[in-house]
Amino acid sequence: MVRGMDFFRIPWHSEQNHDKHEKLHAPVGKFLRHAIFGMNDGLVSTLALMAGLVGAAMGKEVILIAGFAEMMAGAISMSLGTYISTKSQLEFYGEEIEKEKKDLECSPQMEKEHVREIYRRKGFVGKELDNVVKRLTSNKKRWLNILVNEELGLNNSKMENAVIAGIVMFFAFIFGAFVPLSSFVFVPMDFALKTAIASSLLLLFFVGAGKTHFTGRSWIKSGFEMVLVGALATGVAYYLGEFASKYVSVLI
Repeated sequence: MVRGMDFFRIPWHSEQNHDKHEKLHAPVGKFLRHAIFGMNDGLVSTLALMAGLVGAAMGKEVILIAGFAEMMAGAISMSLGTYISTKSQLEFYGEEIEKEKKDLECSPQMEKEHVREIYRRKGFVGKELDNVVKRLTSNKKRWLNILVNEELGLNNSKMENAVIAGIVMFFAFIFGAFVPLSSFVFVPMDFALKTAIASSLLLLFFVGAGKTHFTGRSWIKSGFEMVLVGALATGVAYYLGEFASKYVSVLI
């Protein structure tokens, strides 16, 4: 007999695990890497540029012009690159699936053996294996799905929309780049870089922590991992800019 507390506990845990599973496999997860990559690249590259220009003792107008140019050029370049690479990947997947269809039509016995080998490695043997193979290959659509998923490692969860991926990358880059750039727009020059660094690193931490909603990793570790990358890039760019400024002034 189930006790009162256990009666309520069992469905709750089941629902919690189901929700976690759904989050990890949500459609938005397909574009998560583009959003994270775009935001991180826009923020870090722009912050590094700002730091390098401040280190080189450039004026506010130069920094803002360079920052806006970097933001727009970077967003366009990254979004088009994402669109082309995603489209190329989809074309490759489509070609592989077509090849598998032709093989299924031309060499069904060989493709049946492929299914047999796949399920033999999964632990099926003897009559049980024969029954599984017979059942799976009795329907060509199901048979093709098995070959595509198991043999080629392709499935619908990996199929992204190239246009959406490019759009996500564009706006993620813009958003990331605007965070450090806005400090030079709204904050006095003496405090602009410090404000840009503080706001950027804080955002990097929250983004790193937030993505664990989908990845299931430790939010503290993920957050500080992104902060470390941003801080490293900023520090290197600042001192390179400072070094370049002094070196060029000596040459001139």
